[in-house]
Amino acid sequence: MAAINLGQGVKAQCKVCGNFSPADQFKLHFQLKQMVCQGCYSGKTSFKGVKNDEVKKEPEEPPKPAGWDKEDDYLDRVARMRKEQSSGYFSRVAGSDLVKCNCPNCKYSYKYDPFKRMPQACPYCNGPVPRYRASDVA
Repeated sequence: MAAINLGQGVKAQCKVCGNFSPADQFKLHFQLKQMVCQGCYSGKTSFKGVKNDEVKKEPEEPPKPAGWDKEDDYLDRVARMRKEQSSGYFSRVAGSDLVKCNCPNCKYSYKYDPFKRMPQACPYCNGPVPRYRASDVA
């Protein structure tokens, strides 16, 4: 990253889009595995300098069998929700009020304070924290 000081703080060049932005606004993009500017992090700019192989895409769903209807979609969605709830994202940390949370998006493990509700998002991928219930903790 090339750095330029223009009086209002240090500016750095984003390796993805090539634009300059304040260095303190760069964030780690979990798919690109590098620090990027605010525009690239939020998806406002396209990844021009990055190969398509580096950006992971969502896996395509297999085709539905013949006779698949709205009721089957509903039952499939409910089954997935129950499976997620039963898998448990939280576990107790011995000797403290904190719980260990596993992010459902990126599988990153971090400590979560259920009373302060901190952090409000996953520190790695910025994904939402799953709903915490004391009965879910093993």
